[in-house]
Amino acid sequence: MIKAVIIGASHMHINEIALYITECPDMELLAVADAKSSVEDIPPFRYTPLWNLNNVKENYCSNVYEDYREMLDTEKPDIAFILTENCQKPEVVEECAKRGINVSIEKPIAVSIEEADKIKASVDKYGIEAVVNWPVVWRDYVHKMKNAIDSGIVGKPIKLRYINGHTGPLGKGAKHRGVSDNAEEMTDDVRAKTWWHQDSHGGGVFLDIACYGCFFTRWFLGEGAKSIISMGANLNTPYGDTDDNFAASIKYDGKMSVIEGTWTTPRAVIPSGPMMLCTDGVVMCTGGAENAPDVKAFDIYGNEVEIPSATLDDKYKNMPFQYANHIVNGEEIYDMLTLDKNMEVMAILDAAIKSSKSGKEEKIRG
Repeated sequence: MIKAVIIGASHMHINEIALYITECPDMELLAVADAKSSVEDIPPFRYTPLWNLNNVKENYCSNVYEDYREMLDTEKPDIAFILTENCQKPEVVEECAKRGINVSIEKPIAVSIEEADKIKASVDKYGIEAVVNWPVVWRDYVHKMKNAIDSGIVGKPIKLRYINGHTGPLGKGAKHRGVSDNAEEMTDDVRAKTWWHQDSHGGGVFLDIACYGCFFTRWFLGEGAKSIISMGANLNTPYGDTDDNFAASIKYDGKMSVIEGTWTTPRAVIPSGPMMLCTDGVVMCTGGAENAPDVKAFDIYGNEVEIPSATLDDKYKNMPFQYANHIVNGEEIYDMLTLDKNMEVMAILDAAIKSSKSGKEEKIRG
């Protein structure tokens, strides 16, 4: 049995990760602990840290520690699932690594390429394994799209278009997997105190949504990203110092990627998801990311092209199942979840953030 713990309750994905661990027959959730934050405490509105911790305690694991270091020393887990604020990840990874504990880091890996370098240094120094959880990897329709692109049924990929959005992680109507109810209404003053709206803690639309565009870019277009130009803006959340909208264009040799994201308009009302323009047609996500998503392909004359389905087995249910399969059956972790590939994703995201601040095209670290 693989012994697991969770560190951090700042990310609302803790609720689904706790659920998935308890559903995995080869994994046991031993304990949970938050990582102390410097943000001001607020009442436990749904999806805020204290609410998340209480929800996990009541439904999945009653063994809750005040200090995550004490939890690691006492429980001696095989793996720690890290769901802290983005700014806390290097420190928490190092604490796990020096104890020989493997880690699963919730996307994105860090707030910058420099912070990601610290994580890689800890992983390499202590010889642990680090994986990065991307929820999109567990979606059948995304693999169906990847298969269609790789098959070349409408030619070679030349331009990725991606847009995604919601009203903010704690915005109006926000709902997250693992919980059946929507976020509660919060005043702007309260929402401003959360880490999501504080740049110093790794909040904002770039680290929340642009990271997905960078991930799809690396996944679908491959290596070789050269440079990026991007723009971020705070258009409707003046109570925070983070951007709530962005647009970016990523340059390759002979292909490109155009990605957008918003915290002001939910994907239920915008045509969200990836679209790949190819030399002989297009492969596109249909139905949006929430409304029965599927994938279709069309040639340049508008005729629909049949594409194969993608049926994923249990190791693609979620990260606990993926990691358990890796340990129990000895299979490799899916490539895009590995630390090395995520360093490449982070290089793209880091350049996007730097470009939005400099107002200039920024090179992507190779």
